[in-house]
Amino acid sequence: MQSASTELNLTTRYADNLAKFTEKLEAQRFSLILPPGETSAEKATGILDTQTYLIYPPVSELRTFLTPHNFVEIQKDGTALPALHVATKLLWSNATTAKQYSLKDGSVVVGAGRWADLSGWLLPSKDELYSFASANGNPYRTGKAYRLLAAENPSAYCWLTIQGRTDTDSGCWGISDSPGYIFACHPLLKNASDIEISIEMIRRGWTLRNPNAQTFNLPDTRWESLSPEARLLTIQKEGIRLLNVDKNSEAQAFILDPAAYSLRDELIELIELDHTPCRLPELDNAQLSDPEKGLWELWGEDAALCKRLNLIARDPGRDIQRRAVAIDFGTSSTVVACETSSGGRELLRIGVRDFYQAVQPQHFENPTVLECLDFASFQQAWTSQAYRPKLDWNWMRAAHEAQASFRDNPGDTRILASILPRLKQWALRDSEHRRVRLTDRQGQEIELPLHSERNPLRGQALQVNIDDPFDPIELYAWYLGMAINWRGHGLFLKYYLSFPVEYPREVRDRILASFRRGLQRSLPHSLVSHHPETLNEFTVQALASEPAAYAAAALSHLQVEPTEEGIPYAVYDFGGGTTDFDFGFLRWADGEEEENGYEQVFEHLANSGDKHLGGENLIEHMVYQTFQRNLDELRRHRIQFTRPIDAHPFAGSEAFLAQTQAAQTNTVMLSAWLRPFLESDKPDLPAQIKIELIDANGQKQVCELELDSAALDALLLERMRAGVHAFLADLTRIRSELPVAPIHILLAGNGSRSRHIRDLFDTAGEHWPALLRHHFGENPPEIIIHPPLPMDEQNPHAPTAKTGVALGLLHLVPGENTLLVDHLYRRHDGQAPFAWFVGRVRRRKFEPIMTPSATYGHWHEVGPLQEGMFNLYITLSPRAHVGLADGDAELTKHRLEFAAAPPGARLYARACSPHEIELTAAVASPVEEEGAVMQKFVLA
Repeated sequence: MQSASTELNLTTRYADNLAKFTEKLEAQRFSLILPPGETSAEKATGILDTQTYLIYPPVSELRTFLTPHNFVEIQKDGTALPALHVATKLLWSNATTAKQYSLKDGSVVVGAGRWADLSGWLLPSKDELYSFASANGNPYRTGKAYRLLAAENPSAYCWLTIQGRTDTDSGCWGISDSPGYIFACHPLLKNASDIEISIEMIRRGWTLRNPNAQTFNLPDTRWESLSPEARLLTIQKEGIRLLNVDKNSEAQAFILDPAAYSLRDELIELIELDHTPCRLPELDNAQLSDPEKGLWELWGEDAALCKRLNLIARDPGRDIQRRAVAIDFGTSSTVVACETSSGGRELLRIGVRDFYQAVQPQHFENPTVLECLDFASFQQAWTSQAYRPKLDWNWMRAAHEAQASFRDNPGDTRILASILPRLKQWALRDSEHRRVRLTDRQGQEIELPLHSERNPLRGQALQVNIDDPFDPIELYAWYLGMAINWRGHGLFLKYYLSFPVEYPREVRDRILASFRRGLQRSLPHSLVSHHPETLNEFTVQALASEPAAYAAAALSHLQVEPTEEGIPYAVYDFGGGTTDFDFGFLRWADGEEEENGYEQVFEHLANSGDKHLGGENLIEHMVYQTFQRNLDELRRHRIQFTRPIDAHPFAGSEAFLAQTQAAQTNTVMLSAWLRPFLESDKPDLPAQIKIELIDANGQKQVCELELDSAALDALLLERMRAGVHAFLADLTRIRSELPVAPIHILLAGNGSRSRHIRDLFDTAGEHWPALLRHHFGENPPEIIIHPPLPMDEQNPHAPTAKTGVALGLLHLVPGENTLLVDHLYRRHDGQAPFAWFVGRVRRRKFEPIMTPSATYGHWHEVGPLQEGMFNLYITLSPRAHVGLADGDAELTKHRLEFAAAPPGARLYARACSPHEIELTAAVASPVEEEGAVMQKFVLA
């Protein structure tokens, strides 16, 4: 679970870095100090002794000091020690020259001697003695050449060597067995490199003094008294690095870069704080260091540390915004709208590939898509930190970039398997549906659990753990929240969502719970820890149906003013998943309403729609029809595909239809080819295409498919015309409840931009007059058709056919002087209306007995039982109003048995939720009494 400390924990991380640096530094005693950018020992500017933190001169200066002289004197604490012969690097001492020794005795004396705190002294060889005695500048030479100074003789010529006594007078140098004085030598530095000489001198506390009375190896004490923290900061400030050169250390030579312990990665992390998880802009230096800006994540960090790092901590409480945020969570795309500080309304874009590209209206239609690249890494981070977990865009992506991967790689099964579209429809699944699976780019398969309601406790901080089920809607809401609560906007606490009217309350509640968790997790932890009271203000709630919200935005944008009686409207919302119809009127507030501060009132009267008339469903039907046209080619390659939920099977379909990942991928890949045909203004398709599909064994096969553009165009026109028929049929039934005034038809949703919808609603075209006559006869009401609101390149925040829902919600939030009276909501006590047509088949036609919006709890007689059996038919299709034939793919038949039913019993049904009815068999109208047998029946 997330720590109660700050999000970044810079203080702790800094202390850890300091400890690691000190441990690493002191693992070896000596290091060369390298200037910025250098790696060569030859460029060192000094030698650091980590026992004392004294800095000694570099090797280059040692060589400079030695080169002009043949001899230098070694000193310690101002006391003279042996001389160093620069040419041979031998140390020479005449400390025991009070008398002469035989070779045997002299060897014993030298072997036991300890001068300059050194053992291991030796008698020199004749050659070594000659080199020493004859060298110019020898400080021990006195008298004749090459006599040397002895304690009892200032000009001695008889000296012991390992060969015997040697006469050092010029021209002599013979060997004899006679006694001689001892001039011992020591090979300590004989084979040492300059760096080894320097280190040895430091170890022993030696300095050098040349004949000019100049001293070498005096230490620099500027780091000696510094604390570990001050020492690290000084090293970092100077930009130096340290090269391990301690030959006595077991550690291998390496370069220690203090910058690596400087919170450099943490500072880079600050710059990438918003960019790494969700591709918001990288932070600039001003955001980190400007006193008027600063970071929420640093609030609560050690102030002295922030000052040293030139960072500004910002109290997140300063940036709390109590303005409203509206979210239209759609099947294909999601739109987010916010109130501005000046009272305006603006749209937000999520997950664009290039945040700095010029804003375009389509950017605000954020695809409702996730892309999973590395689920294990994502899950570890997601379940270890509740607020602003440290996710990486290379683990999980959302919205535009995820959609681009989906659209740009139609033949890559590895990419397609990692993408989760239609998150909203996942929430509608129950235990009867096939589980949703995806496979990340690492090959890990993830099975999504059923969506569950996990509401955060009001006013309490969220906790997370590894056992939390993965909720993709919660994650998608987090991505939305990160964009909403970006530091350039502020921190928002009030969120409003729209829903299709037919969504059951339990589905709405589950989605709201997911959004509460995801949006709350996008708040900085410092806000929750330092201002916990803000969680009492944090709310996410449903506000209005999607079509009603669109009407609020569209009528305002179109400058349609209310009247006292009311302006009737009918919304035809053709979206990616469904087509929704909505009916109501806009009027001025009455006296009592004005007393409560309201100026205008939206009265929402009714709704319905076609659950299978969505853009994505139409593409599935085009794919299905195209595959059927090419069965011989598919049979040859053993290619399978999927069937739309409302489509008929065909003869022999059992060999071609499957729910395998390969079959689903084949449907997706052909969908990518046919999508432009649905969305374009002209019905153009090539007659034949080559496409890679996946066979039943999982292998890619190149298939040649024939495309029939005329047949596909006719399919689209037929299904869209049926949707308009259903819309007008509902308008006919609701007409009497509307004020007598021109009815404003508002075309909404991206699907309403279709060429066929444009033609069907064209008042001067061939279709619209016929449609009106069919439903209203020769005296239709006056109707004003408003085409879908277009994108405005000059004003990208203006409402469009898609963004109007979110912007409309902002017209309806409390305080905006607009009252929404939802008669459906009130009639059904906050529950969504009953969604189904329920009935029987008579004379080969479906006869609906119960219809959508049927009153909950009211019994309906469905029909007589036959020998205890009844065939119950149900459908969601609005075409039930105009007639469905027995066997239609949009009808579902349920054969019910009531073995204990009395003779003459009839079937009665009543609605108890949007997708559930109660049934009973009785001779007369059932009466609720103890012992009555009621059978729950879930419609599906």
